[in-house]
Amino acid sequence: MPTDTSRESPLRINILGPVECWYDGNRIRLGGLVQERVLAALALEAGQVLTVTQLVDAVWEEHTSPATATHQVRKAVARLRQLIPHGPDILLTETSGYRAVLTTAQSDLRQFTTLLSGARTALTEHDEDTAADHLHQALALWRGEVLAGEGGQLIRGAGAALLERRTAALEQLTNLRLARGENTELIGELRALVAAHPLRERLRGQLMLALFRSGRQAEALEEFARVRSLLADELGIDPGTDLTQLHERILRNDPDLATPEPTPPPATTPRPEPEVTTGVRSLPNDLPDFIGRKHELDDLRARIAAPPTRGPRVLAIDGMGGAGKTSLAVRTAYTVSDHYPDAQLYLDLRGFTPAEQPMSAPAAAEALLRMLGVPTGNLPDEPAARIEFWRTCVAERSVLLLLDNVSDLAQVRPLLPPNARSLVLITSRTRLIDLDGAHWISLGTMSSEDSTAMATTVLSDRRTAAEPEAVADLVELCGHLPLALRIALSRLANRPRWSIAYLVDRMSDESRRLDELRSDERGVELTLKISYEGLDARHRASFRLLGLHPGRDIDVSSAAALFGCSESVAETTLEVLLDAHLLQQHEFGYYTFHDLVRSFVRQILKNSDHAD
Repeated sequence: MPTDTSRESPLRINILGPVECWYDGNRIRLGGLVQERVLAALALEAGQVLTVTQLVDAVWEEHTSPATATHQVRKAVARLRQLIPHGPDILLTETSGYRAVLTTAQSDLRQFTTLLSGARTALTEHDEDTAADHLHQALALWRGEVLAGEGGQLIRGAGAALLERRTAALEQLTNLRLARGENTELIGELRALVAAHPLRERLRGQLMLALFRSGRQAEALEEFARVRSLLADELGIDPGTDLTQLHERILRNDPDLATPEPTPPPATTPRPEPEVTTGVRSLPNDLPDFIGRKHELDDLRARIAAPPTRGPRVLAIDGMGGAGKTSLAVRTAYTVSDHYPDAQLYLDLRGFTPAEQPMSAPAAAEALLRMLGVPTGNLPDEPAARIEFWRTCVAERSVLLLLDNVSDLAQVRPLLPPNARSLVLITSRTRLIDLDGAHWISLGTMSSEDSTAMATTVLSDRRTAAEPEAVADLVELCGHLPLALRIALSRLANRPRWSIAYLVDRMSDESRRLDELRSDERGVELTLKISYEGLDARHRASFRLLGLHPGRDIDVSSAAALFGCSESVAETTLEVLLDAHLLQQHEFGYYTFHDLVRSFVRQILKNSDHAD
C-alpha cells in the first residue's frame, strides 16, 4: 500500500457506499439526509470549493429544491462542523462556498484513488503482484453505490463516474489474475459480474477466456452467443472486434490462448549509489540567549522521540512574522542533531523575503545537493530529475532537514526524504493545511515572564532591577513579540546611557513606535509589510478597512458592515487574515489586531491619507 494510506487518523469519512463518519472508532450520527448529502458532495470533491448552488444541486433533484434550500445547506455545514471533531478545520468556508480538507487516511475515496495510482505505477515497473495487491485493496473499500445512487445531479454524476472507475479496476484486476492462471477460481465471480453488467464486452470476454482455459470450450462459445443476441435485441449492434476475434480463436482452439508462462523480470543494472558527503552540518548558529518556549520545545521533542512512522517525521511551526519561528526550529534541531549523523541541512526558501522570489522545489533540491557535495556536472538537467536525484541521495540516510521561510506546499512536498529515519522541520507564516502527516505548532507571542527574562538576559540584572516598571511597559509596547523585543533591547544595550524609561517614552508615541523598532535591515514594520503584500488586492483592502474599526475586538457582523458584503464572505476574509497571522483570535467569533499590527495598519492609513 502507498505510504500515505497507512498513516493513522482518528477521523474517517466513507462515501463509497452509505455515508459514514467515524472518529476514534466511534460512529458519528450525521442526523439528516441534507447533512449526509452535503458531506458526501464535499468529500467527493475534497480540496475543491463547492458553491452553495452546487451543494443545493447535490442535495435535491433538479427543480425540486425548496425555497429554503440555501439556508438548509448553510445550516447543514454548520451542524457538521459541530458534530465532527475539529470540524472547522475539516470543512472550510471559502469566498464562494465551502471546501473539505481531507487527508488520504481520512477518506476512503482518496485512499481508493491513491491505491489505483499505485497500481498504475507498479504496472509501469512490471510489478504485477504489487499492482494486483493495490487493486484488491482499492476494491475492498467499496460497500455499495455512493448514496445508493440517490441525491442531486452532482452526486449522481460523480457516483456514476466512480462506479465506472471501480468496474475498470475490476477488469484490470481480473486480467492480472487470468495472467497468473486463476481461471477456474474466476468463473463464478465473472458470472456474477456479467449478470450485473450484461452489456460490458470486456467482462464477457474475460469469462469466455476463463471458461476456455478451464477446458470448457462449449460454454465459452455459448457466452458469445448470449452476448451477441443481447446486443442485437437491446442495441441493434454486433459484438465488437475484440470479442469477435476472441470467439474465432476459441472456435479454432488457438493454443496461444493458453495461460502464459510467467516470465522472469528483465535484468537491470543497479544504479550506483550517489556519491555524497556525509556528516554535513549547515544549520545556522543557535541563539546563545534563547529564552522561553519551554512548552513548544517539549512538544516538539516528544514528537521527535515518538515511535517512527513509515514516512519522514515532519514538524512545522507557523506564526506571525517576528514570533521567533526560526529560532525555535534551530534550537530544536540542535537538541536532537546527534540522532541524524548523515546530514543536518538548513535552507531558507525565501517565501517571505523582501525583493526576492520564493525558491522553487527544483532550485531547492539543487542547493541541497550542493551542500551534500554533489558536483555540478553530476546534477540532472531536468528539474523533475533533480528532485528525484535528491530523494535518491537521502533515501537511505538519516537526515535532519530544516526548511525555513516556506510560502506554499509546492516548495516542500517534493523535498521530503522518502524514509522514516529523517526529520523535517518547517517554518512558515501560514499553515500549509494540505501537508499530510505534518504536526503543526502555532507560535504566538511570548509570556510576560519569558519577555522579562529576555530583558534581564540582554541588559543585565542590575539594569532591569533598577527599572522594573519600565521593563514591564517596554514588554507591553513590544507586544511580547520576540523580534520587537530583541530590537528594542539591542538599542538599549548599545546605548548604556539611555534609561529603559526613556525608550518607553519614545515608543509611547504610536506614530513613531515602528520607527523605534527598526534596526539595519530588519524591523517589525518590514516584517509585517511582507505579510501584508503577500495578500491579494481584495484582502489588502479589507485589512485596511479593519484599521478603521474603533474597538479592539471585531465580530463578523461588524466586519461585514465595514466590507459591505455578506457575513459569510466577511467571515472568509477574516479567516484569510487570521491564517496570514495579521489578525488574532482569542475567543471564537471575535478577531483582534496584535498591538504592533494595529500600529502598522494605522500607519498605512495615515500614509494613504497623505498620498491623497
